[in-house]
Amino acid sequence: MIISLIVIIFIICGIFLYKLNLREKNSEKIKRIKRLIETEKTPEKTEIVEYENVINQLKDISKKAAGLYLVAEYYFRKIDKSETELKKLKEIYIELTEKYPQFEKMDDVLFKLGNVYFFDYFNFMESIKFYEQLSKECPSSKWIKVANARLKLIKSAYPNEEPALKKYALAEKFFEVQDFDRTIEQLKSIITSYQTSKLAGDACYFLGDIFFFKKSDYNMALNYYSQLSDKYPLHRHAGNAQFKMGETYRKLQKYNEAIIAYKKFLENYNDFQYTDYAQYYIAQCYEELKDWTLALRTYKLLVANYSESIWVGIALSKIKNLEKLVK
Repeated sequence: MIISLIVIIFIICGIFLYKLNLREKNSEKIKRIKRLIETEKTPEKTEIVEYENVINQLKDISKKAAGLYLVAEYYFRKIDKSETELKKLKEIYIELTEKYPQFEKMDDVLFKLGNVYFFDYFNFMESIKFYEQLSKECPSSKWIKVANARLKLIKSAYPNEEPALKKYALAEKFFEVQDFDRTIEQLKSIITSYQTSKLAGDACYFLGDIFFFKKSDYNMALNYYSQLSDKYPLHRHAGNAQFKMGETYRKLQKYNEAIIAYKKFLENYNDFQYTDYAQYYIAQCYEELKDWTLALRTYKLLVANYSESIWVGIALSKIKNLEKLVK
C-alpha cells in the first residue's frame, strides 16, 4: 500500500515537474519571440509556426500587430508563394486593417495589400480600394507616388482593357523580382496584341526605361521612346519619352540628334518639368560640337528664362568662359 502511494506521488510530482518545465519553456519562447518582434526581425521559415503560436498568446495590441506584420513580411517576400501562403498573406493584411487601424506601418500594409490584389489576384477593383485608402489616410507615405501612378494606370484601362492590364500587371510583377527578360516579353505582347490600347503607350515607355536603365541598350531604348512619342503623342508619358530621347542620343554621343529631340520637347511639352534641364543639355551639346556661339546663346537663354533653375550658377560660369572664346 505504502509502495503504491509512493509510486503515485512520484507520478504526480513527475507530471507537475513536466508541466512546470513546459510552462518555463513556453515563457522563454514568448520572451524570445517578443525580443525578435521588438527588433523587427522577419521570421525565417523554421520560425513561422513558433511566431504564429506566440502572437496568438500576446495581449499587448501593438506587439501583436507588429508580430502579424512580420509574419506577413515573410510571406510577402517569398517569390514562389503557394495558394495557401498567398491566402494567408491576404488574410493577415486584412486583419491588420480591420483590427489594428492605428498600427504604425499601416501605409505599408495598405500598399502591399493593394499589390497583392493587383499582382497576384488581378482583382483591380480591390486594389483600387486599398490604394485609395492609402492615398486618403497616409498622404505623406513613401508609397504615395507609386500608388497614385498605379491608380491612374488601372482607371485608364479597367474594365475595357482588362486583358492588356493583366499582362501589364504581370510585367510589373516580373520587374519587381528583376526578371527583366520576362518583363520585356509581357510588354512586347501588349504592343503586338493591343496596339490601340492605352497600355500600349505605357508598355513602350516601360520598355524604353528597361533598356535605358537596366540593359544600357540605348538604341533599343530610343526605339521604344520614339514609338511612344510618334504613335501616342497625347499619352501621359509622351513628354517624358521625348525628353528621354534627347538623353538617349546624348548617351550615344549623337549631339545634333539630341539637340533636335530636346528642342522638340521644349516646343511641344513646355509645361512639363525639366524644361530648364533640356535648355541646359542643348547648350552642353553645342559645347560638345564646339559651336561656342550657339552654346553661349543657349546658356544666356537658360539664365533669362529659368532664373530659379539649379543650372543657373553653372550656366553663368560657362557664359564667362565662352565669352572669351567667342571674342
